[in-house]
Amino acid sequence: MPDNTLVASGDAVPATGVSLPAMRGFQGGRTVYVLLTTNAVLTSFFSAEVEAPEDASQRPLDPRHARAIGDYVVQNPNDYVLGALTYACDHEGDFDEAIPGSGLGVLRLPLDIRLRSVDGQHRRVGLSQAIQRSRTLGGQHSALLIYVEPDLAKRRQMFSDMNNTPRKVAKAINVAFDSRDPFARAVNRLANDHPLLSGRVEKMSARVQPGSDALFTLGAIHDAVKRLFVGPNGRVKDPSKYSEDAVFERSSAFFDLLSSTRPELVEASTASELDELRGRSILLSSTTLRVLAGAFWQAEARADSQGHQVRPELLSRALKDVDFRD
Repeated sequence: MPDNTLVASGDAVPATGVSLPAMRGFQGGRTVYVLLTTNAVLTSFFSAEVEAPEDASQRPLDPRHARAIGDYVVQNPNDYVLGALTYACDHEGDFDEAIPGSGLGVLRLPLDIRLRSVDGQHRRVGLSQAIQRSRTLGGQHSALLIYVEPDLAKRRQMFSDMNNTPRKVAKAINVAFDSRDPFARAVNRLANDHPLLSGRVEKMSARVQPGSDALFTLGAIHDAVKRLFVGPNGRVKDPSKYSEDAVFERSSAFFDLLSSTRPELVEASTASELDELRGRSILLSSTTLRVLAGAFWQAEARADSQGHQVRPELLSRALKDVDFRD
């Protein structure tokens, strides 16, 4: 905390503490303050430092995860989204309510208050790194929740509760809604336009359920398509380097190959036929799809290292000869 008056992005920080506009309310028996601070104030006066293990109330900091968030913010300064950061303080601050009973006013956090990060430490560190690379980000805002909770065991329970109730969003939905990633855009086009896949892709769930007429999930196709470009590990470090059209064309060629060499994919058109195919073959497995895409990449990489193009007829012959029976 500062020991003299400071102004950061228009927010005054008096010598006696930090004063910020806030809303005050109550949740689960605790006082909670809701703030909207500039990123400059957030990263200057709200620490993300990890406490000693015996005093920690959240998971250890992962520098790579924090760096990835910072990269995301810098690369998307006009449309990034970060959720609220959550802190706990050991006692209530001084709250000057503007209108009695409104819950709106100014919160003063005195110098002796202890603020501990409960959730969002990676966003906090990522924002700090992003501001160092692009100072204009300091003038933008982030939401902040501050709970009054001095007890370590209860803070740990807060962290556990916050991370125990959310349900992970299916990758298929993330891919379906992602308009930034060229791989996601190409995969959505593929799911809509390719003769094998059109109307036969699960776009909302993490897996294809029994009784579905879908071949694959959108997430499985997305994973496989990445392997067509980077090989079996599927890790694309910078998706922006790839053209959506190039991804679409190469992916179309891959699924053209599957259609021409594995007629069972085309012939099994109803839900019952697909269930029967899944019962006797691993061809519709997402893992199999990833392996085939990785093999496709390896065949092209091997041919390229020898100074010639891969021969389509060899790929077709090899794929026709594979026994996918479970």
